[in-house]
Amino acid sequence: MLAKSSRVIELPFFPFSFELLTLVSTPKGYKIFTLCTKFSSNQAFVYDSVVHSWTEHDGYQPLLFENFHQEGAFYDGSLCFTTPEPFSVVCFDLGTGKWGNLNVEMPRELTFVRLVSGVSDRKKLYMLGGIGRNGISRSMRLWELKEGKKWEEIERLPELMCRKFVSVCYHNYEHVYCFWHRGMICVCCHTWPEILYYKVERRSWHWLPKCPWLPDKWSCGFRWFSFVPQLHALA
Repeated sequence: MLAKSSRVIELPFFPFSFELLTLVSTPKGYKIFTLCTKFSSNQAFVYDSVVHSWTEHDGYQPLLFENFHQEGAFYDGSLCFTTPEPFSVVCFDLGTGKWGNLNVEMPRELTFVRLVSGVSDRKKLYMLGGIGRNGISRSMRLWELKEGKKWEEIERLPELMCRKFVSVCYHNYEHVYCFWHRGMICVCCHTWPEILYYKVERRSWHWLPKCPWLPDKWSCGFRWFSFVPQLHALA
């Protein structure tokens, strides 16, 4: 927008039903990843802005995610996703188009998990998750992947803030999604107008209050995203 550059990207075919749409910046442009739900095998498609074309790749079975608000987390050249229970992490290599597993032991008693990649070079991978039983989260914790070998717990959400968050999403974690924005891990609920965020350097949790221009009663969902302008970026 600031560079006054735009492009209309044609879809591979019509109709094109897609999920897990993720945009990744690259040194020479960007790539767009998505899974097409038209096929039973969930074919993966990647758009490369350098060659202005789509490539088709094998999908992943079973279904990756029950949460369609969450994007993939870019880490070490791959997009990382979590599977439904039993929770695990799978990776799609944007260079080769191949799927693989992140062979790291997951924490116990997880009720939900979300991934988010940190810092501008995407060399850190964080995981936010609920801890509890029978689908009820008693606490929320944040882990960082250390050397690609283990999840190390780095922070816990204070009890009062945890109670508020799980109450506003009614323990329906399909509505929960995360993203990175300028040193902060933002945790959102599709049905709630506030954002819970964690400042990584200060190691502190905060609430971003509701926009004052929103009406008290709002029946639509909320979709938040990070916008960091790049003055010289081209479409």
